[in-house]
Amino acid sequence: MIIWLLPLLVIVTALVTMLSGVWLLLHLTALVRMLADKTDLVPAKAFPRVPRRAVRTALGVFLGGTATTLAIVVLAATVPIH
Repeated sequence: MIIWLLPLLVIVTALVTMLSGVWLLLHLTALVRMLADKTDLVPAKAFPRVPRRAVRTALGVFLGGTATTLAIVVLAATVPIH
């Protein structure tokens, strides 16, 4: 395995995860409105400016990126480098 491949993959997936997390923070009213009936969060009176589909996509990218980053880190820790 190429020695720089796993760190590059970690950097790319972490960057995608951070960007989707920042997007979710910038559109927090839409995220809270989507999760309001399942949590104790109270949505703001302001109408969210993005559709639910965009919020679901960003949340999926965030969770998928987090899982992928953790999987690559575990793989890098367990695979011996020759």
